[in-house]
Amino acid sequence: MNNNTFIHKYIRPLINKEDIVVDMTAGNGNDTFFLAQYAKKVYAFDISEEAIRRSKVRCRDHDNISFICDNHINIDHYINEKIRLFIFNLGYLPSSDETRITQADETLTAFDKAYSLLKEKGYIVITFYIGHPGGKDEYYLLKDHINKNRLHIIEAYHQDKIDSPITYFIRKT
Repeated sequence: MNNNTFIHKYIRPLINKEDIVVDMTAGNGNDTFFLAQYAKKVYAFDISEEAIRRSKVRCRDHDNISFICDNHINIDHYINEKIRLFIFNLGYLPSSDETRITQADETLTAFDKAYSLLKEKGYIVITFYIGHPGGKDEYYLLKDHINKNRLHIIEAYHQDKIDSPITYFIRKT
């Protein structure tokens, strides 16, 4: 089973039509599209105008999505309500400039802001792509932060392939 299939299968029972959720890295819109089918409201962030354009095309049949073209570190400028689930799919926009990647320090800031907006018993799903430059740095920085702050990882998913993505499912207790 590929990473995205596993994630979607895992989070499907965690959200419903009463929930507000956030895709912190909209990319091609696959996670945004999935979330829009089951949640009341979806916020979709991406720093790339191309990613927002692709996501809007992918999600054109859904009217419960707010697309925000901005860095996810600015989440607190747009959202002031409690969120049921955040999803981060780190790295770069597929089929685009592979040098334009999420940055470890910005991801850490965005993660902390997301955690503060998270409802009690809410979830953060974060996928690290460790096979590209900067991916391992981002992974180790966040992993250390999660461990240091004793955040509750309820599941970790990683295929047994060198440099395959690593996904953490974190629940706020």
